[in-house]
Amino acid sequence: MTRHPRSAGAAGFTLLELMVVILVFGIFAAMAYGGLNTVLNTRNRVESALARTAEYQRAYLRLRTDFANASSRTILNGDGDVQPAFGYDSYYKRIEFTRGGWSNPTLLPRATIERVGYFLDDTKGDDKKLVRRSWRVLDRAPQTQPIDETILDPVDSVKWRFLDSNQQLSDSWPPSGTGTGQGFGSTSNQNAPIPAGIELTMTTPDWGEFRLVFRFGPEGISGTQPGSTTTPATGTTPASATTTGTAAQ
Repeated sequence: MTRHPRSAGAAGFTLLELMVVILVFGIFAAMAYGGLNTVLNTRNRVESALARTAEYQRAYLRLRTDFANASSRTILNGDGDVQPAFGYDSYYKRIEFTRGGWSNPTLLPRATIERVGYFLDDTKGDDKKLVRRSWRVLDRAPQTQPIDETILDPVDSVKWRFLDSNQQLSDSWPPSGTGTGQGFGSTSNQNAPIPAGIELTMTTPDWGEFRLVFRFGPEGISGTQPGSTTTPATGTTPASATTTGTAAQ
């Protein structure tokens, strides 16, 4: 068998050539990784922004639904005192009101009227959030516990203003000159008028300060005072009392 000697052209790569090839490959790999990393980071930021926007939308819809279905039904608190259809606590920046249209898909033995409230929960330091509070019954017993639901988190500050029947905005409710007290839960407020609209100004870390304006209740409810037929009588049980009142259409 005759062996042919290897020609010079058939020789392998030199070490220098291999190093150059590896260097070029490394440069392209680094560029590709940098581009891919930028795309992934941008995608994560966009997804986070969309998710946060969806949280704002859900919070807005929840607020709008509650305010649009406001009712003139007064209630009894845990101490048996009559509370107005709408009340505002200026110290805790908390509102509380009655709303109709409470859906009951499982046909539970309860009314379609619900007592709800909104306030800024700042009990955990810098972790502040907008909370919706509700009760399963309208006329509460001393042991009745509220149900709290976080609507928006985080929230830096909350400010409420109220539109009266004269189209004037006020930082407190009831407005001055109505013959009712200024404290939330005051017994003199049981016949306080209902605001025509509510302005909510919130400050959040990502969106800064923004303002939301809502009409309060169906047309014709604003400025009215609850009549005796909607005021729960002393001695009525929560179950029977929750079946009365004005439900929003």
